[in-house]
Amino acid sequence: MDLTRKILNLIKKEGMIHETDRVLLGFSGGVDSATLLFILTEIRREIPFDLAAAHVNHLLRQEESERDEDFTRQTASDYGIPYFLERVDVRGYAKSRGLSLQHAGRDIRYRFFNETADREGYTKIAIAHNLDDQVETFLLRLVKGTGIRGLSSIPPARGRIVRPFLNTYRSEIAACAQARSIAYVSDSSNAKTVYERNYIRHRVLPLLDELNPAFKEKVVSLLGDLTGINSFFDERKRAFLAKHVRERGGDTFVPVGPLKQLDEETRFRAISDIITSLSPSFVPLREHIRLIEKVLESQKPNLRLDLASPLRMKKTYDRLIFTARAPSSPATDSYPLQEGKNCIAPLGATIVVRILRRPPSSYPKSAFTAYFDLGKIGGLSVRTFRNGDRFHPLGMGQPVKIKDFFISRKIPLEERRIIPLLVSGGTIIWVVGHRIDDRYKVDENTTKVLRVTVKKSCQPSSIYD
Repeated sequence: MDLTRKILNLIKKEGMIHETDRVLLGFSGGVDSATLLFILTEIRREIPFDLAAAHVNHLLRQEESERDEDFTRQTASDYGIPYFLERVDVRGYAKSRGLSLQHAGRDIRYRFFNETADREGYTKIAIAHNLDDQVETFLLRLVKGTGIRGLSSIPPARGRIVRPFLNTYRSEIAACAQARSIAYVSDSSNAKTVYERNYIRHRVLPLLDELNPAFKEKVVSLLGDLTGINSFFDERKRAFLAKHVRERGGDTFVPVGPLKQLDEETRFRAISDIITSLSPSFVPLREHIRLIEKVLESQKPNLRLDLASPLRMKKTYDRLIFTARAPSSPATDSYPLQEGKNCIAPLGATIVVRILRRPPSSYPKSAFTAYFDLGKIGGLSVRTFRNGDRFHPLGMGQPVKIKDFFISRKIPLEERRIIPLLVSGGTIIWVVGHRIDDRYKVDENTTKVLRVTVKKSCQPSSIYD
């Protein structure tokens, strides 16, 4: 079948390009992208769409890089299409970020293509990846020890990225270029086996072809199977995340029970997605997930795992909490309170103290509003938990350690150090949000009532009387 017709059929089948699209071609000037430019131009006769070329000069090969830039610019002019250019010191970029030249070049190209598409209004970005690229990528990932997740086929279309050559072998592209006299330039660095992909291409694949001339076809078939398996696990992962995972205040909360019930592969993918969403630059590996699974299986109710600063995970009873926020230091000082509004910035709280001249007819229930017998109250202050703290919880006839009170209510370890404690004359009279001290409650002998309201804010507000 004619290559143009083959690519046209694929474009229609996958819905890659429509008449209303504006397509930006990543144009290196090599045989793949030059042939793709030629074929897309022919396809425009049947599917009218706007077409432009974008080239990145990596400034790596001196005169050869300048030659490629001149060639791509002139070719775009010959085709009568817009041309966009980016000149970047890829070597310097790679060094500053600790990347390989290949990784750095890829980052720069995709950033430039996407920025150009956004700025100029292009709806699709065409890349000339071919079937040989798929096989090479498979072998590279296999050598580096990737799991099933990393062994899927590259999709022909994802978002606005389209790859019309993805089901075409490099030999077919080269044959088309020769038959149609398509001009292109050759990159001398493609012959250097110091680069991993070139080593696979020139050293490894020829040996595998000797063992089995159909090796590439076998890999392509295997990739299809692996893609189906990955789709199965990814669907299970998405269902779990949607049903069980919640985000609040920059943290991600995951219930322990449902997470433990997942199969190992789905659990790996779910945790990996959570971590990546919090810290995109951190790549979770199997060993990271195994550490998390040890925490998951532990009988201890409170555990913490530092993954990479500030990314960490903590287990608090029946849930895991993932966060990428730097931990805040608890406020251990004591802060005196006056009647009226008190802004306690270190606790992130506004505390409103009011003396009620006569007991109210009813006491509305609120975890963050408490009522006390004013006659029993001395000087008021607020602070957080200290080792050895005790109080008499409402309804109990004897004191308990606040640490034991926290444990009985399954309050996470790190939250214990930020819960405000209302203190009167050195005695804790309220664990804010939880329980007042029984000795300071309002009773039938109370003549004046003290009302204290705590709000998690330190901004002036009109909601208080």
